Amino acid sequence: MAKYTLDTLPVTHHQYKVIALDLDDTLLRTDKSISDYTIKTLQKAQSQGFSIAIATGRHPKSAVLYMQKLGCLNDNSYAVCFNGAGVVRLSEYVKAGVDIGFPMVVSNVAPAPIIKKLTQFAHDNGCVVHAYSKTRGLLVENHNPHTQREIDNGKVGFKEVDFMQADDSEEFFKMLIVGDKEVLDKMRPNLPSYLTDFFAVVRSEANYLEFIPHHSTKGTALVQLCEALGCTVENAMAFGDADNDLAMIKAAGLGVAMENGFESVKEAADVVTKTNDEDGVAYLVNKFLD
Repeated sequence: MAKYTLDTLPVTHHQYKVIALDLDDTLLRTDKSISDYTIKTLQKAQSQGFSIAIATGRHPKSAVLYMQKLGCLNDNSYAVCFNGAGVVRLSEYVKAGVDIGFPMVVSNVAPAPIIKKLTQFAHDNGCVVHAYSKTRGLLVENHNPHTQREIDNGKVGFKEVDFMQADDSEEFFKMLIVGDKEVLDKMRPNLPSYLTDFFAVVRSEANYLEFIPHHSTKGTALVQLCEALGCTVENAMAFGDADNDLAMIKAAGLGVAMENGFESVKEAADVVTKTNDEDGVAYLVNKFLD
């Protein structure tokens, strides 16, 4: 159970300096829109000294697109990407003008040999994979509906490949096993140690089981993002809904779960705000504005 309710949450102005936002089912409504109320609230927060940061499983291009929609993209905008495998200063990404080989503040990658082992494990369990390669971008095995969703969300193109043929020198930001919910439910508690010893494993949604190198999480990346901004993670409030947001919510000075979020996330949060379709992010942020 969350530490506070919306009514009992203590509000101290100027206590927090960073607002870290998951995208899907958190900042974004179910139809992927952002309300005018939320846009105006986050712009007001930025004008009062808050740093607005996106924390996503996606490529930094998505972070840029939504920061532009918010009207909050500036030279001091950062994003946690690939569920914690990378931290990117968005102005540097925009200036580079490329979707592969862009500059990063933090970069955690997995080598191809362990990616091949992960691929074989997925195939042995009747699943497929897709991944973000450091040098080739979004790679997929086939066009199943779940992988197509990643293609549509990423907007960075893709290549259809055989992961077992990847060069051993290739590096990957993250990899996803894609399959039926029931299959992934059974798979997760039975993952081999050669995977769990190297990867942080998170469930971003029912059909995705994500593997992040070097036990990186949105939580470890939020710490690094705050360091880049010259503050500590205790100065951050973080919003999320799913398993991949859990470490970030635990790490932040104020961890905020969405009412529509996973029960495990709501139990770990400091407070639960309204749903994403009720502008839960803006509702809580407004409490801390002058």
